[in-house]
Amino acid sequence: MLSILASGTLVADSVERQSATGKTYATALLRVPCEDADPVLVSVIAFNADAVAALLALTRGDSCAIVGRAKLSTWTKDGEEKHSLSVVAEKM
Repeated sequence: MLSILASGTLVADSVERQSATGKTYATALLRVPCEDADPVLVSVIAFNADAVAALLALTRGDSCAIVGRAKLSTWTKDGEEKHSLSVVAEKM
């Protein structure tokens, strides 16, 4: 498991969603600046009620910091290797 603390700005409004069992969760996309590199786009999902409420209070352009469990993914598209970072936010 990779624990992470990241701060940046929301690229779009956070979105409230419902699981198949009816539990509310929230998603967002966070733009995190990097020194000497392009910014990283981080997919954020929150299940914890406090983190969900905090994430849903934010809109596009708002700054925020997240703490949670991160997962790195790699895939190939049109012969080019792509990377992504997703975080299950525990605290906002």
